[in-house]
Amino acid sequence: MRNESTRIAGAFLLGGLVGAAVAILFAPKSGAETRKDISKAAKKIKRNAVDLVEDTIESVNDFTSDIKEKASDIIERGIEISGNAKKEILTTLEQGQKAIEKQKKRLTETLGL
Repeated sequence: MRNESTRIAGAFLLGGLVGAAVAILFAPKSGAETRKDISKAAKKIKRNAVDLVEDTIESVNDFTSDIKEKASDIIERGIEISGNAKKEILTTLEQGQKAIEKQKKRLTETLGL
């Protein structure tokens, strides 16, 4: 995402510079008028670049917030899953222990101990 935004900003600025250069070369205006036009074009390019940077920063911040939120959800689910898995393991161990005790009792009764 960062590379794409950088390329877009670079292409935008390069296009603005090329357009300004072409306008200067083919403009049938006086030097003062041309300098005024150049100044206006530079200010417009600067405003657009600032807007583009601000939009990019906002997009990155939104993306970061979304990732943080999703990571928190995954962590919460992991905690819930591990809690459920822990309960299941304990239940299985208790059942196994009861089965062992039952078999031990049967063996002692069978052997008469």
